[in-house]
Amino acid sequence: MSAPHSHAGLTVDAAPRRKEDERLLLGRACFTDDVHLDRMVHGVFVRSPMAHARIVRIDASAAIAAGALLVLTAEDLPFIDRDFVLRYANPHIRGGLPTFLARGRVRFVGEPVAFLVAPDRYVAEDLAALVDVEYESLPAVGSVAAAQQADAPVLHDSWVGNVAAAFTRTRGEPLSVMQAAPHRLKRRFGFGRQVPLPLETRGCVADFDRAAGKLCVWSSIQTHYALRQNLASLLDMPEPSVRVVACDVGGGFGSKSRPYVEDVVVSHASRVLGQPVKWIEDRFEHLQATTHSRAIDTELELGFDDQGRILAMNARLVADIGAYVFTSGIITAEVAASVMAGPYRIDHLQVDVCCVGTNKTPLATFRGAGQPEATLAVECMMDLVARQLGMDALELRRRNVVRPVDLPVAAWIPIGDAVGEIESGDYPQMLERLAQHSGYQETTQKNADGETLAWGLACGFELTGFINFESAKVRVGTDGKVTVWSGMSSQGQGQYSTYATVCAEALGVDVDEVTVCLGDTDMLPFGRGAFGSRGAVVGANAVAGAAALVLQKILALAGTMLDAAPDSLEMRNAQVYRRGGAATGLTLAAIAQSCAPGGRHFNGEPALEAQFVFDTQNKLTFALAVHAAQVAVQPATGFVRVVDYYVVHDAGREMNAMVVEGQVVGGVAEGIGGALLAEIVHDADAQLQTGTLADYLVATAPEIPRIRLDHVRTVPTTNPLGVRGVGECGVIAVAPALINAVARAIDPAGTSFQQPLFQVPVRPGAVRQAYADHAGGDPGARE
Repeated sequence: MSAPHSHAGLTVDAAPRRKEDERLLLGRACFTDDVHLDRMVHGVFVRSPMAHARIVRIDASAAIAAGALLVLTAEDLPFIDRDFVLRYANPHIRGGLPTFLARGRVRFVGEPVAFLVAPDRYVAEDLAALVDVEYESLPAVGSVAAAQQADAPVLHDSWVGNVAAAFTRTRGEPLSVMQAAPHRLKRRFGFGRQVPLPLETRGCVADFDRAAGKLCVWSSIQTHYALRQNLASLLDMPEPSVRVVACDVGGGFGSKSRPYVEDVVVSHASRVLGQPVKWIEDRFEHLQATTHSRAIDTELELGFDDQGRILAMNARLVADIGAYVFTSGIITAEVAASVMAGPYRIDHLQVDVCCVGTNKTPLATFRGAGQPEATLAVECMMDLVARQLGMDALELRRRNVVRPVDLPVAAWIPIGDAVGEIESGDYPQMLERLAQHSGYQETTQKNADGETLAWGLACGFELTGFINFESAKVRVGTDGKVTVWSGMSSQGQGQYSTYATVCAEALGVDVDEVTVCLGDTDMLPFGRGAFGSRGAVVGANAVAGAAALVLQKILALAGTMLDAAPDSLEMRNAQVYRRGGAATGLTLAAIAQSCAPGGRHFNGEPALEAQFVFDTQNKLTFALAVHAAQVAVQPATGFVRVVDYYVVHDAGREMNAMVVEGQVVGGVAEGIGGALLAEIVHDADAQLQTGTLADYLVATAPEIPRIRLDHVRTVPTTNPLGVRGVGECGVIAVAPALINAVARAIDPAGTSFQQPLFQVPVRPGAVRQAYADHAGGDPGARE
């Protein structure tokens, strides 16, 4: 369904105060653990301490005797042989979906084996220790290399050679063009396994009402409608009998963008007991059992000519998919393959993808979902090509980026029916702004502390508005106040403020007169939720569409009441004005009262309202960015300090400048931590070595420099509001920008191989090794 008219006239680019901040800052938010119900009991999952083992027996008798209200194992679940509904059902997936509780075999540390319920959480934790699980240890697969050995244990019968999925994406004639290229360069890159780590861990409260035959679930989730769909399907309930509420969700970053087995097991426990059951994940569980991400190794080859024009690309991506194909399928690997060319004019490319199983936590999405992994390889290679040709890295990009004259241009190799064209934007202008305003230079300096200062550069672009369709409803009350209901959810992205602003602008009312409601499947029959930077591109356009329909009704009623043509009227300040400025004295409240039941113009509709489903028609909207980072590198220690950071970003029409800035700056901060610090580490036996925040490192305030943000604003034609998503572009280009800076600090002339730097995160040891490789010995020898 198309919008009733274009919203290009909206001027929603100011930065009003965020509507949600006051209650969040004053402690009035409602997170999942804040839900307290009468007769509520508490659950704890018994998780496997072993990476790979056969379950010999599970004996819960001691726990039951000591007071456990319920202990569930796989054999107690009537839906144990059924599967989740996959959001991305790639035909190349070879099975291996997760079970709701381990059945006969465990395949990663932290896999849930049983679920115990007790009167309170403390008792439940103690009783869980009484559940006796006997395991028979099996050889574990601790790495992709181990998984591909001829004698490696096979994790699933359908995963021949431990390959969970494999596919190839091709454009043009990459093999022949590569063979004919005057120059070829090949390198390997690795993006380590990481975890999104939101402040609020996962959790849910399930309340099954036996008398009504209804289930209500409060869950810390990004996709409440997907959870409702799966709960209804697996528990054999009509969808309208299942309500999912995602109140205030304390961060997601992709980790909560799909249902988990725990949500279903907790809901089933509530149905068995006939009373509410709460489960809240602790941080140790979170690092073990909430999906990991990144974990992609890339071998990339570029063919290019003497002028630096990239002619062909060949890439091989290997993703460590973990022990199961999760409910988001293999979307991270798919996206990485699809955006491998970056924002460059590369007509000939081939990308081979192999998703390999290991005895680790399953892989899923994390902010950017495959795009940071692909961008790492492409952007580091652009610098390497420039160095080989003796050319400025900035100039090489100028010669290869997509230009306005090239538009529209296919920017990716499609997934399914989605259309990925860059049809607007101006990368050359963005590069020029960076050159003029960032301070970027391709020479190095020494400071008084003996550090080498250097700049690095990287381009990035982001697929936004992923997955078409989102719904919204707008209603004007008889008091003139406006309510917006959206099928979206929020994890801090500012939807309450943005949607209120969009609706207020469309209806000509003050933003403070608009209330926004999100995160409840009972509000609207259909919704998707927040993921893939779709809050503005899809969610806000749904709100704008619903508001436009309401405005049509308002002006039609006003025309009847004033005996005037509707198109001669307009709304401002919640009042009707004649075009040209004359006030009529007719208020929005009076119009709403006139069409309410009992009003003079009542026509059978209960309120002045409209509902709208926005359809992207499978067209993606791209957000564009160029990053420059300045680092200070200490040769003796290998320590890297980020000194300055500059981003040129194109978000299209900015609906709320403060929200845009917060998303981009926050993404850069998260990207710095991911590039230099964060890594989930397993040993050779697939035992987790980074199970606490003392071991899994994240960036804190001292590691984040001043982040300067600049904008080039071009308006996309892919959606009526002319907006681009901003949730992920801040993180996508960070790692290669930093690595290119570190590489320049170590070797300004670009004569050394520098392979140690191409494994994220870049640790001090890798920096010292790169210095040693360049100097041919002790990194301190060059000082």
